[in-house]
Amino acid sequence: MGLVAIATGKFLSSFSVFLFLTVLLMVVARRISTSVLLFSLQSAIITAEVFAMGVREKLAAAYVVGALVLLIKVIAIPYAFFRLVDRLKSPRDVKASTTPTQSVFIAGAMIYLSYAAVHSFGQTVHVPEDALAAAVALILTGSFLMVSRKKALMQMLGLLVLENGIFLAALITTFGMPLVIEIGIFFDILVGLLLMGIFTFRIRDTFDHLDVSKLRRLRG
Repeated sequence: MGLVAIATGKFLSSFSVFLFLTVLLMVVARRISTSVLLFSLQSAIITAEVFAMGVREKLAAAYVVGALVLLIKVIAIPYAFFRLVDRLKSPRDVKASTTPTQSVFIAGAMIYLSYAAVHSFGQTVHVPEDALAAAVALILTGSFLMVSRKKALMQMLGLLVLENGIFLAALITTFGMPLVIEIGIFFDILVGLLLMGIFTFRIRDTFDHLDVSKLRRLRG
């Protein structure tokens, strides 16, 4: 059991490198389709970590949660995004309030801040520091995408990245949440995305664009 725990901890830490890579690539992506594919890859990495945690803690529910993550976040949500982009027939470039160079520096600063924030905490509760830092980096990156991206679709994607970070942090720190809570979170996210999709269509139909920054002109 000790060898399995050590091997799983190394697995979680090593895969965190790929999560950091998706963070850096996502903030410099120029097309929505690229960002969606990176989110799918990011979710696939988290799926592998869920299965690894199930092996380490011998939790049967972890395999169910991993299957849900695979079906919903790796397959269903990216597919729905691509369908939504096709139906909206809007330009597929990513409009951002920061340049790619600025975005890379900000992402690098967030990764550094994530490591600094979890260093003492990871030593206290004996959790993989790299994995927990990756979770914090995802939360910060999701927040950054929601603030810096002008298109509603990218803000929706930022919300999903943020949720990935919260999910991974809960997985690492609590060694797996109860299955009922996980299913509830999935349904909350799906309902939220459905509502945001409806609002996106309304924005496009009313203003003939998806640039939410232009909605500031409606202020009195």
